[in-house]
Amino acid sequence: MASTIKDVAKLAGVSPSTVTRVLQDKSSISDATKKKVRQAMETLNYHPNVNARSLASKKTNVIGVVLPEDSDAFYQNSFFPEVIRGIAQIAADHQYSIQLCTGQDNHQRLAILKDTILGRRVDGLIFLYGELEDPLVNFAIEQEFPAVIIGKTLSPLISFVDNNNEKAGFDATEYIINKGAKSIAFIGGRDQLFVSRERLEGYKKALREYNLKVDEKLIAQVDEFTIERGYETIKELLEAGTIDGLVTADSLFAEGALRYLNEKHIQMPSITFDSVRTSVQIEAYVDVHTLELGRSAFKILRNVIKSNNSKNMMCYRQIVSHSIKEL
Repeated sequence: MASTIKDVAKLAGVSPSTVTRVLQDKSSISDATKKKVRQAMETLNYHPNVNARSLASKKTNVIGVVLPEDSDAFYQNSFFPEVIRGIAQIAADHQYSIQLCTGQDNHQRLAILKDTILGRRVDGLIFLYGELEDPLVNFAIEQEFPAVIIGKTLSPLISFVDNNNEKAGFDATEYIINKGAKSIAFIGGRDQLFVSRERLEGYKKALREYNLKVDEKLIAQVDEFTIERGYETIKELLEAGTIDGLVTADSLFAEGALRYLNEKHIQMPSITFDSVRTSVQIEAYVDVHTLELGRSAFKILRNVIKSNNSKNMMCYRQIVSHSIKEL
């Protein structure tokens, strides 16, 4: 016979209403009491009726994770599964499930997001990217729906967690300059993405500070984050001018570029963001602490959800540190 809330309450030595408040993760219940109740639930193998709880509390205990457009780049890029892992780690601690939201293009993604928000299928959203004039983010803001961006936003009406990407771009370029390079190429993503434009600005700032020329012929901004585009782009850059150092804003670009350099037996100091596969050699990478980005995003979203429930929507800003790791 299945255990009930009364059974859990009796074993934990609390009232059934306290068990209910623990299930709702109410802040009025102490951590010690929550731990005792959850231990009783585990002992009794008690599983609450999620559908009934959702109807009663108007909470789903589900968060939506909004992905970029469905593409090969998403499935190849180690950043996304790692940041989702960070989100999932903290979500599990608070009995939240994750629902992925994506689509083949912006039209389909927006349609799915509208159904998700208007149907109240999730309690809040985490966007895994930040870009200028994103219709999905704008819709969430219009609906005053709890949301957090992992990345940058210009809107004061939505929370975000990010790195200082301009400083990270500067530090990455400075690292290559200190290796003796003077003609340094940069491969980044499209300008619409905040992370791409800020890392590029940091690269340019470092060159100027060290009195090195900012040569636009050595800068490439690529639409598709793929190994193939990294391979093709470094080939094009080498044909356009002399290069003795390389900064890439994404590990997939780095892997493609390094494959080409290895094939041509060209050696130069190189750095990227996040680690690349061991099949290619690279000097170092900028660790943006992806797991922490995910964990922080969920923590912030919980606070946003709570403030929204109290009709006092709050916005939060958090910057996660970065560090350079040599290989």
